[in-house]
Formats: sequence, C-alpha cells, structure tokens
Amino acid sequence: MNFLLLLALWPGLPDIQAPGGGKMTVEMAPRDRVKVSSPYWRVEFDLRNGGSLDTIVFPHGSGANLLVKPFATYVDQWSDRDAPAVEARSSEQGGVLRLEFSGRMAGAGRAAGPIEFETVWTLSPFVVRADQKLRFTEDAQVRTVGIGSAAVRADLDEWALRVGPTDDPDRRKMAPARFGKLSRAGELLFSERHAPSYMLLFDRGKEGFDVNVASDLAAWETGLTGRGGVGRFEARVAGDGRSVEMLREPLHAPTPMKVAKGEYLFSYYLGLPRIVEKADRKWMHLSFGNHPWPSDQEIAAWAEAGVNIVRLHNDYAADENFWHDGAWPPYDEAGMAEVKRIVAACHRHKIAVVPYFSIHEFHPVAQGYAENENEWKRSNDQAGTVYHNHVGKGEFGAQMCPQSKWLDRRKADIEKAYRELGFDGIYYDWVMTLPCNNKAHNEKLHLGTDGVIDLLAWTRRLVAPNGTLILHLYGAMPSIAFENFADLVVNMEEVSGAEQMMTMDRIPIVTTLAESIARSPCPSYRKDRERERNRNNIAHLAVLGMFPWSGSAGTGTAGGTGGATYEETLKLFRAFKPYPLAEYRFHDALSGAVRTSWEDVYGAVYGARAPAVVVISNAGPAMRKNVLWRVKPETLGLGDAARLELNDIKTGRKRTLSVAELGDGSLLTDLEPYEYRLYEIRGAP
Repeated sequence: MNFLLLLALWPGLPDIQAPGGGKMTVEMAPRDRVKVSSPYWRVEFDLRNGGSLDTIVFPHGSGANLLVKPFATYVDQWSDRDAPAVEARSSEQGGVLRLEFSGRMAGAGRAAGPIEFETVWTLSPFVVRADQKLRFTEDAQVRTVGIGSAAVRADLDEWALRVGPTDDPDRRKMAPARFGKLSRAGELLFSERHAPSYMLLFDRGKEGFDVNVASDLAAWETGLTGRGGVGRFEARVAGDGRSVEMLREPLHAPTPMKVAKGEYLFSYYLGLPRIVEKADRKWMHLSFGNHPWPSDQEIAAWAEAGVNIVRLHNDYAADENFWHDGAWPPYDEAGMAEVKRIVAACHRHKIAVVPYFSIHEFHPVAQGYAENENEWKRSNDQAGTVYHNHVGKGEFGAQMCPQSKWLDRRKADIEKAYRELGFDGIYYDWVMTLPCNNKAHNEKLHLGTDGVIDLLAWTRRLVAPNGTLILHLYGAMPSIAFENFADLVVNMEEVSGAEQMMTMDRIPIVTTLAESIARSPCPSYRKDRERERNRNNIAHLAVLGMFPWSGSAGTGTAGGTGGATYEETLKLFRAFKPYPLAEYRFHDALSGAVRTSWEDVYGAVYGARAPAVVVISNAGPAMRKNVLWRVKPETLGLGDAARLELNDIKTGRKRTLSVAELGDGSLLTDLEPYEYRLYEIRGAP
C-alpha cells in the first residue's frame, strides 16, 4: 500500500500550512545529510544511517545540538540506523516541507532483516510531524519495538508527562501533566507501560522540545499485538549523568510476542519552540464582557494606557445573557449593536478586538446541538457519557471531540463571527488534546491532537496577513506544538487561585519555556488581598517579559476583575508603552544579565537597540534600601560606546558613567514593596 494513501486512511489528518512563521530552507547532500532550517531552529537527518534525526539546534538558544543519540526506530536487533541503504525524497508545498526516507532495517554489519521502514517528516515553522511505518514482510516473534527513541543532553533537566487514558485516574480523563527535575545520575524520571499522550524535556528559559502523540493513540497502545500495556515509555538519566535517555517503545515484553505480517503506522509531533532573537512583546491585553459593556470613554482610556488588543470573553453569566458557544447570533439585537459599537470604537483607537471561542465546548442551547451530540461528543466510557462543563447553576458547554465533524462546525462558527463582525483575530480556550473512544465518529481510541493542529493552522490562514491568534494554554495541559501557532499565549491560570503568593520558584516551567511566544498570564482571581497579590505577580512578571491581562473596569468580566487588578495592569502597560518591545532582545531574570544584592530583587534587560532598558524589581513585601545592582554590558547591545548615559525613569535623574561602572557595585536604588523601576541606558552624547 502507498504510504501517503495509508496516511490518508486515518481520518482528520491535518493541513499544517500556516502563514506567518517565516521561510524554511533545505540543504540535501545526496547519500550524506539533509539540513532543514527555520528562523527558530535547525534539524538534520543522517542519510548514511537510515535518515535518522540526529541534530536539533536552536541558534538563539545554546547553539549546541540537543541530541546525544539520534532518534532511532528499531525492532529487536534491527534498526533504521543500520539500514544498508536509504532512499530519500523531498517536496515542498505551501511553505510545508515533506521528507521521505525508506529502506530495510538491519542489524550488526548492516545485515538486512525482514522489516521495511518508511518515515515521512512533515515540517513547517510551527510544528514538525513524524509518520513512521513499519512493514513486516512475515509474521515475527518480537520483544521490543521502538519508535523515535533518543538521548538528549542532561542540561535539559526538567521534564513533564501526561499519561494516556488507561493510566488516567480522572473520571473525565483530564488528569494534568506531572512535572519533575533531574537530581542524580542513573535516576529514573518516569516509566509507563501504556502510551502517554505527551512528554517534555527542557532546559528552563533556554531550549528543549516536547513530543505529542498524534490522534491515532490506538496504534501506540494496541496496534502491534492487539494488547495494551505492553510498552515502555520512560526517561532515565545515564549512569555518568551526561545524558537523558528517552525510550518510546509501543512493545517491550519479557518474552517474544507475535506481530503479524502487515503494515503499522505510528505518528507524533515534535514541538520545537520558536526561539527568536527579538521576541515580539508588543501585546498589552485586556478582557471585556457585557456586564456591563465598556463605554467609549473607557476604550479611550485603554488606548491612553497602551492597550492594543482586547478580547470579547463572555462565555458565562448567571443571568444567561452571554455568548453561548455555538449559538448565532450570540446576542439580541441590542447586544449585537453593542458589539459593533465596541469594535468600531476600538478600531478608532487602533485597538484590535478578538472574540473568545472554546475548541471543545458546544452549548446545549445552540442550534444543532441536540441533533449532533451523540456523534460529536467526547466520551470515554461504555455508557457514552458526555461531559458537561458546569459553572454555578449553569454551564459553559459540553465537550466535543475535534476528530469528529464538530471541527467543521467549529470552523464555520468562527469564520462567520470573524467576517461578519469585523474582528481582528481569534482567541481560543481549551487548547489541549484529550482522549476519546466515541465510536460514533471513530472506531479507534484516539486523541484530539490532529484536529486541534488542523484548526490552529486553518485559523492562521483565516486571519492572515495581519490578524492575531491568541491561545489559552492551561499549564497542566501543555503543548509547545500547539502554542507555536500563537501570536500571544494566555497562561498561568493553574496558579490564579493559589492562596500562596507567587514566588519565582513557584512559576510553572511552561511559563518560562524559552524566549519564544509572548505571554499574557492570568491575574490572581482571589478577592483577598487583591491589590497586593497582583502587585506581587507583576513584580515577578515584569522581569520575565510578561504582561498580564485584566478584566475591564466593570465587574463580572471573565476571569479577571476590574478595580485594583485593572489599575495595576494599566500602570504596567503605561510604564512600557514608550518602548517598541518587538525590536528588543530580551534577557530575563533567569538569564543572569542582571545581578542584585537581594534574593527577592530581580533584574532584566531589553537590549539590542537604543535606549536599552533595564528593569529592577522588588518581588517582596518589604522595602529594600540601597539595592546594589550590576548589568552585563554585552546584554545592552549598544556597541563599543566608551561612555554611557543612565536615566532613572522614575526620578528623571541622569548620570554619565563608564562601561566598567555597570559592574563595579556603584549602581544603587531604593525600591518600595513590589516596586519595579525602569532605567534607560544609551551612548552618552
């Protein structure tokens, strides 16, 4: 069977063509190597060893290869890396590159075995997909089958894992990822017998990658033998502590098991973060709803503060006057007039407006729900339970599966709203992959991964060339492959209700993955010590290059509130409004660009243009006097200026200093509790 035909037989194979990611280049040296570069990463394939992926480099990360051992696919003693010969083909369409490698697995001495392989890599600047087919030319007794196992450098010292539905104790099969950090040589980080949906290995704030299983979860779980729980999916630190081995084996049995003659396809996505030289941090973002609608005067105040994008987030209200997901029109005649007024007023002030949509939720009052619930629902039990997301005495909606025709309906809803109401982009909630076994739309156990990626790529095509895509990724359900499609990521909702105040060591790894997508964290949703909580949050986020969102001035808006939260957020926006942050190279508090004399006082640098901006922030509740701070001159990116001018934005005081004085201990400041202060540095006139 033709491999591309085999791929087409899996329903919902996504179209990952998406504009806005930059140009990719490919270099192919026959019988040697294939190199593919995007603006963010470079990957290389070794044609002398089965076309295996042996290099992942982020030029704006460490610049070093993440891989210690290549991605390898193997059956017992036979491996694609030992193939005596490999046939390589490449093609390109719509900015998407396809590489195809095929050959026969072999063992020691490159002696060919009875198994053929075909591997298709589909690469875009946003996501990389691997489809690996094994063809058993005869029945075989097999103990181990590995698909894309590899080893990475040990400085990728943090990990995450989301188990598959068999190991998921949650009734809805929505258990969060668990996270960990390397501690010693030889350590077993995790080990599962059933296929997990997600794995991540990362050097916080610098680089890494994740692996997302594609929608055909059944292939990984039972595809080879018809039995589940016979695999091995684990990560272990090498005995010498220099690497981490990542094993992905859908079959790992103590005694051989029969694998019948035939073809077996395994698909997954590599999430390679879009690590950039100059991150686009231009977004100052608010949320509003209809309780009450914002006035024209408030919209003008937004613009004055530097707000440049707002989202209509109106997914629930107790009085039932809200935009029910899937309903059209979302409001009565007066409500629709208000939406049009707000969009027009925002446009007059150069503020973009995006509407909220949930990828998974369909409200039961919406047209078409009753007729399609059974076929489209996401379910995981024999009873065919549909999961309703309740809130108070009402609900947000019921969960649908993006591997069903719900995906077509969702696209139609989104396009209608986008085109008819003049929005400037789209905001998606529930950006996650979830398991489903509803046989009314797919006979196989599946995930929603392909459908989500298809929707995200389609949305980028819809809003091109100037529209904005905002994604809300719940940190306990992470995916670099998903968030890569975003212009802005809303995150940190998993800690928005925490009683403990934020500290730098409690900030989730998925918030500080790498210098990649701009992030707009959720404010604290708690009402106790509201102003203090959000001042504390901002004091941390200001040196991590993140600008949190808030609800509008009125009450009842989605998630965030007005009042103290709103005012502190606008104050932050005003502080950074004068600077074109999209043009800066950012060095955050974790980078070591700034050092201070207090453990809870942090610093960051926006460099690579004049003026460079240094941010010094007191993340604690106590006044800090005579805070000594030093900054690495090279992070300023001001060339070889012999003399510099330092401008304290708060006081307006300027002083001239030498480059040496940036690190000699003569820079001092006083900071109130939770105060962040900006300093401009430029070449002295």
